[in-house]
Amino acid sequence: MAPLFEKREVVVNPTVLIRKDHPIKNDFSFSHRGLVGVFFRVIPKTAREVFFLQGLAKNYIVFTPESGDGLILSPSCLRGMSQ
Repeated sequence: MAPLFEKREVVVNPTVLIRKDHPIKNDFSFSHRGLVGVFFRVIPKTAREVFFLQGLAKNYIVFTPESGDGLILSPSCLRGMSQ
């Protein structure tokens, strides 16, 4: 079985977008947050990768980058997988 996210890119201290819901106004907004440390930028290419991402906690393990394509992943979610 092929490893997940073969073409991952290392990103140091990325800036990500965090969605904030406003229940009173039935609306939402985004805020910028800088993460500290080493993360991975990935672009899913297979259904297996998409299903894997869907099971991760948003804004905790998987993040939306402030700019560019793909998603930002915490390295902890890839530990123990064939790399």
